Amino acid sequence: METFIKELAYVCFVKESIQKWNIWWDNPGSLNALVGVERLFLSDLLKNLELPHIKDIIGIRRSGKTVLLYQVIFNLIKQGVKPKNILYLNFDDPQLKELEEAIKNSLELNPEISHVFLDEIQNINEWEKTIRVYYDRKKFKQVFVSGSSASLISRDIGKTLTGRHITKIVTPFSFKEFLNYHNIENPEQISKREKVTHFLEIYLKKGGFPETIDKDEFVSKTILVDLYNDILFRDIVSRFEADTETVKKIGYYLMTNISSQFSYNTIAKALNLHYDTVKKYVPFFEEVFLLFKLNEFSWKIKTQTQKMKAYSVDTGLRNAVSFKFSDDSGKLAENTVLIELKRRKTDVYFWKEKREIDFITKENNELTAINVTYTNQIPKREIEGLLEFKQKFKKTKKLVIITKDTEKKEKGINFIPLWKWLITKQ
Repeated sequence: METFIKELAYVCFVKESIQKWNIWWDNPGSLNALVGVERLFLSDLLKNLELPHIKDIIGIRRSGKTVLLYQVIFNLIKQGVKPKNILYLNFDDPQLKELEEAIKNSLELNPEISHVFLDEIQNINEWEKTIRVYYDRKKFKQVFVSGSSASLISRDIGKTLTGRHITKIVTPFSFKEFLNYHNIENPEQISKREKVTHFLEIYLKKGGFPETIDKDEFVSKTILVDLYNDILFRDIVSRFEADTETVKKIGYYLMTNISSQFSYNTIAKALNLHYDTVKKYVPFFEEVFLLFKLNEFSWKIKTQTQKMKAYSVDTGLRNAVSFKFSDDSGKLAENTVLIELKRRKTDVYFWKEKREIDFITKENNELTAINVTYTNQIPKREIEGLLEFKQKFKKTKKLVIITKDTEKKEKGINFIPLWKWLITKQ
């Protein structure tokens, strides 16, 4: 009898949590307070609504994934889907421990559920097996999942849901979204130039995490430091059973040395760690989207993995948790370009021989070489490096130097200000 009462109480708690997360069931207008600033990612998701594939939305914690899900829900209701037929479950909620149990209880509340949104799904072991059963039975019209771990597309989804899913990686606000938040419309207009460059300086320092955009520098730093520590301990130390001090040391080193070339051996020597430990731990930071790692460009796969660079997912986060002895504007500009290239779903590398190229992008076997120099006094080496690369690689289509304000075309090189490059579709 006691066991029965406990099970009944658990079911009641689960159903209570389900109703708590789905406030639009009784009051669709309640979504207005949740949708926030429309993300640029939203249009891609809405275009894919006709496809039956599972939509997985992944990215670093608190980058706006949940709000993006709310924005999709908001649009579905506008399109005529009944609010009560849209189910949202947040698996950061300790009451929601099992996926199958949560869906079962949801269907008891409403058997007509047609659209399912599963947030922070990486907290549920083998979730993909349960979802595949529902997918194969065509139980729901749409399934969205979100998570803060790259394994959503590698280990978990890759083995079980191959060919059944579409992935969207969400990052903190882009500069264009940052301007939208501050109501800067038509930023390319000359009359907006001073405002745009003013906000660019703020963006480079504070970054684009939604929670920090309207906060002062002190509050922003507090939020970002707390977020960083939360990711280290919850997403790396706990998930991978990693050593706390080692994680902290490697994270601090990589965040401080964004855009600098490194190898596992150089980190091991600098931090007095074993090579194998560094090789094991560095991918953890990529897994949780704290960092993006670049390999050296080469047509030979083996060469690509010998030299590396790392960039932070957000310049504000990097500034909050690293050691800085200057404003680092050049590194921050370069980091910002890399994240934008990632948003544009571009294959990115760096290149170094006699001279160095910050970014090489590859699309349909055509190459674009990009150097970032956040100044108007363009160093000669930046130009010579691009010309050297083009001479060596005949498939080079474009040469670009991203500057502070200089805009011109010379020697086959496009010089473009950073603010303009960030808001212009390339």
